[in-house]
Amino acid sequence: MPASESRLPRSAVAAAAPDLPAALLAPRGPFPVCDTAADWLPVWRAEQAAQADAHPFDAAVLAASRADRVAWAFFCGYQGALRAVFGAPAGRPAAFCANEAGRRITEIGTALRRDGDALRLDGRKSWALTPSDDTTLYVLARSADGPPSGPGSLAVVRVPLAADGLEREAGAPQRVVPELPHAALHLNAVPVAPADVLPGDGYADHAKPFGLVESVFIHGCVLAGLLAEARADAWPSDWCERALAAVALLGDCARRDARRPDTVVLATGALSLADDVLRESEALRVPARAAARERWLRDAPLLALGQGARRQRSRTAWAAFGPATPH
Repeated sequence: MPASESRLPRSAVAAAAPDLPAALLAPRGPFPVCDTAADWLPVWRAEQAAQADAHPFDAAVLAASRADRVAWAFFCGYQGALRAVFGAPAGRPAAFCANEAGRRITEIGTALRRDGDALRLDGRKSWALTPSDDTTLYVLARSADGPPSGPGSLAVVRVPLAADGLEREAGAPQRVVPELPHAALHLNAVPVAPADVLPGDGYADHAKPFGLVESVFIHGCVLAGLLAEARADAWPSDWCERALAAVALLGDCARRDARRPDTVVLATGALSLADDVLRESEALRVPARAAARERWLRDAPLLALGQGARRQRSRTAWAAFGPATPH
């Protein structure tokens, strides 16, 4: 995808839209049992190829309706958000590399520097999803030509996981979604082409809106996976209706500019609705799916991550509409 399309946190360029509610309610066959990322990746790639012309949210949700666990639904949502915000290519895994242990996102040490006529990337990232060797990394770094802080000081750089100078350090086992492979990254004079520095401000145009877009996509995908299970196991129709409505509302949010305060307010409400529907699902699994329920109870805390940031985003967004706003 051209770099000019990769700067849009408004959730990607316009794309063909399948009838998503109809597709989610249609019979889709049994879940493929996928215990590892190597099992899941072919399923996900096939679904992405089938939905290559769809909006990233629709493609992500339809793939997630094939997921037999939270790990793969999360993967679908995360990949869809990366495609929407950074222009990650469909069907090829990607990761956003922002975290550095002990540092706030605006205080990172990873830096893009000039080496003669070349660009080099140096630093360390404490967490990156690494499902396959063809993974593309979107690395938040200090800009080679920007000020030391504030607007313009950060950039997002596209780097292949197999780049020269990039070393992986195996990540510690995760308590939630342990099926997802991850690593810490060491970046030692990694060569960067100018075209791989994404347009726009690395924080305001990419890292900041990504948090909201990621939540919208992941909640939509987890609900889609549960809805497929609900349809297979004859859960109550009123739960299915609320789940479908929540996915549709999240899909509307996914098509809006995540930098706009009205989008933030709408998405916060949609995510609250989705959280309620997800909690209701915990009592609905049939006894034959005991293993699935245990995985759900293990992994559900993942969906609560970032709730504090979500509340702060909402408070800031409401302030844009004047003093007589909720608190």
